[in-house]
Amino acid sequence: MKTGSPLSRHTWLVLALLAAPALVLAQTSAPVVITSADMFNQTNEYYRAYANSGTNSVDVTAYQLANTGGGLLWDFTTGPQDATDRFDYISAAEGMDGSNFVALGAQIAEKKIDEANPSVTSWLYFKQDPVKGRIDYGFYDPTFSSAQPESMFTNGLQDFPNTIHYGDTWSGATVFSSIYHDPNIDQLFGTNIFLPDQVTYKATANVDAYGVAILPKLGFLNCLRVHEMTEYDISVDLSSLGVGAGNYNETDYSLNYYWLCPGHGIVAQISSVPATSPPNDGFTTAQAVVRMFETNHPQGGTPPPTSIPGFKIMLGASGALLQWTKLDSLKAYEVDYATNLAPPVTWQPLATNLTSSYLIDPAPASSNAPARYYRVVGSN
Repeated sequence: MKTGSPLSRHTWLVLALLAAPALVLAQTSAPVVITSADMFNQTNEYYRAYANSGTNSVDVTAYQLANTGGGLLWDFTTGPQDATDRFDYISAAEGMDGSNFVALGAQIAEKKIDEANPSVTSWLYFKQDPVKGRIDYGFYDPTFSSAQPESMFTNGLQDFPNTIHYGDTWSGATVFSSIYHDPNIDQLFGTNIFLPDQVTYKATANVDAYGVAILPKLGFLNCLRVHEMTEYDISVDLSSLGVGAGNYNETDYSLNYYWLCPGHGIVAQISSVPATSPPNDGFTTAQAVVRMFETNHPQGGTPPPTSIPGFKIMLGASGALLQWTKLDSLKAYEVDYATNLAPPVTWQPLATNLTSSYLIDPAPASSNAPARYYRVVGSN
């Protein structure tokens, strides 16, 4: 949104007018930039999010995940709500087995709680490095391994840089150990079987899209989308099952999409169902869908202003009639237009200090007029 105008700008909406019926778009003028200040890395911060239960997959066809580039709109106002998760950020020393991760370098623990079932709690340990960004040192998660919930990384893993731009890429890898336990194997051998395993984790991420995310209770926010392909090379030690059993090796892949917004960090996540080959970018069934709806982040707690309602276009012989609903909280309106939404967008004023709720633009009456994009900006 422009800042140089004498108007105090509170809310705006963009419309695209073609030589055919009008197309309504939510559009950012340029990709936002995410910094460490936008992420959750301080004690006493928290957010809450809706999620699906771990056993229910989700149809994500409507999100059209294969689409990349700019000017995209993702509506997260509806979606699975089987669970409500709360993420609290505390000192790493206060987390479960926190001292072990502090010894590795962790300073903060992300504590995830299923509000309906508080016994389902996990911790991710990290620090916000001023040069390298967010560095993870491991996790404590009984749902990953009930036999050994604690997994410490052999090296710090960068999962998000300090500054993130559209088009950025990064990658990381680490190794951790765990214990595999399957009740079906217990039943087969007639005793409890615990199998040591080693996981080599690799992740490659790129910022492949930007646009607007609409969130439950938080309104709409400019955002970047991160495409992260993860690979788990798993080696399970079967020697306890008998002489010559050797190791069982398997490689699993999962594709994660993250939506990052200024002042809110990760506001949504969609993760594919794990598979033995890399999932397609446009997968339509997800293992996890998470949508933020509440936070106390110092830059993100206040919802954005409401957009101007009732904005529509009617084409006629004399041009284009732009209409919107007047709001008591706004005293005047400005209408701008552009002929191209490629950044940087050049907006031209069409009318200023309007007190009415409509405007006629005669330019589209010409049959060879180029496409016009409109925005209405209110002031108080």
